[in-house]
Amino acid sequence: MKNKYVITRRENVRYVKERLDTLISNALHLSRYSEDDPLRSIAENNFHAAFDYIMNSPEIDNDYHCLLELHTILMDGLNEEIVATLTDEQIAELEAMLNQPAKANVEIAIDVMLYILDRRLFRDGDVRVAIMFANKFMIDHGCGIITVFRGKADTFRELYKAYRAEKTDDFKNWIYKYCIRGPKVEYQ
Repeated sequence: MKNKYVITRRENVRYVKERLDTLISNALHLSRYSEDDPLRSIAENNFHAAFDYIMNSPEIDNDYHCLLELHTILMDGLNEEIVATLTDEQIAELEAMLNQPAKANVEIAIDVMLYILDRRLFRDGDVRVAIMFANKFMIDHGCGIITVFRGKADTFRELYKAYRAEKTDDFKNWIYKYCIRGPKVEYQ
């Protein structure tokens, strides 16, 4: 798997800012917040805060501290348990996933996202936290962003369910093909 986009962090942030409303709408839909859900506005504010954190914190390492902070931001006010720590084993596994020198950054981001989903590190919010943490990595490395468009949300859920049962690369390849977005860069 190769990086689809090779841009600067600044270009990546600009791309996200230009599409922030769509990205948040996609995230809310994937998280199953309907228009009339009383918690939707809280979740929407949390997604805004998470994107702000990601875009305005290049100095924050992509590590378990960042992952836990994103979980706190995304679950704030949603009456869900906030996880304050991970086990030593989970921290070591996450660190190993983030430091795979033979892989492209986009593949590392997808692997980390799938690791978080597979290990079910949180009682609730695994999908949104996994995608946002992967996006922190993607933005920091100028690889674009992961977003699941509304029309692809059901397919995402179906493939994720199959992935949990079979652990094939089909889900990973589908994410790469349909969920990685970035600016069209013209080279001269």
